[in-house]
Amino acid sequence: MRVSRQVRLVHWTITAATALLALDVSLSAAALIHLGQQHFRLVSEAQIAQVHTDMVNSLVVAAASVLALAVIILFVRRPTNKVRVAVWVAAPLITLANLCFLVGGPEWAVAPTGDEPELLRAEYTQAVPAWYTGPHGVAGLLAAALLVLAWVFMFRTDVREYYIDGGYDANRGYTSWVERTGGP
Repeated sequence: MRVSRQVRLVHWTITAATALLALDVSLSAAALIHLGQQHFRLVSEAQIAQVHTDMVNSLVVAAASVLALAVIILFVRRPTNKVRVAVWVAAPLITLANLCFLVGGPEWAVAPTGDEPELLRAEYTQAVPAWYTGPHGVAGLLAAALLVLAWVFMFRTDVREYYIDGGYDANRGYTSWVERTGGP
């Protein structure tokens, strides 16, 4: 695969992950609005506060991820090593943060045990609606997978040369960074 195609692949992979995280931001905001409009009789205040906190945390992490990835998208096609390092650092951190908020999401604060009355179970499903949990989980997992793909592509030798050398020339023979810098 040509280097230009690999760089475009990384660019579009990060763009798709950013779009999925933006969808997650809008889902979290809509779920927070939905939670604020509900009037619960049986669900405890502590559970509602935990659901609210988890949704706000998920919203903040996804929004910060979107902003960080948007900056990376602007520069990912530029042949500079700083971009490569930014992807190396940001992609795993964003992936890990979003996966942590998926695993410890708000649905666990109101997870039914099976021993509660039917009315309480119905209120639990209203606290964290199904239209939020499914798309939120899928968007987060797909964004994480795309970021891991972009991160792995940054380790390829020809992509590394593109970012280190300020561009890649297939006609030029390979020289390592040790040879280029006069190394140790």
